[in-house]
Amino acid sequence: MSSEKIQEMLNWLNDQIEYANEAIQESHLTHNYGRQSQYEGIRDAFMRCLNKLKQAS
Repeated sequence: MSSEKIQEMLNWLNDQIEYANEAIQESHLTHNYGRQSQYEGIRDAFMRCLNKLKQAS
């Protein structure tokens, strides 16, 4: 994979992590703990992918 494509993927993952963090905060404030838990799992998966790509580049 080209370094440009990897950087594009890293940026996308960072955006998704930011969105998930916002959803987690909102869910916590509204006491929607099921949604909060779901987005925590999504965020953690994106973070694992991000870390793997950073190691590879």
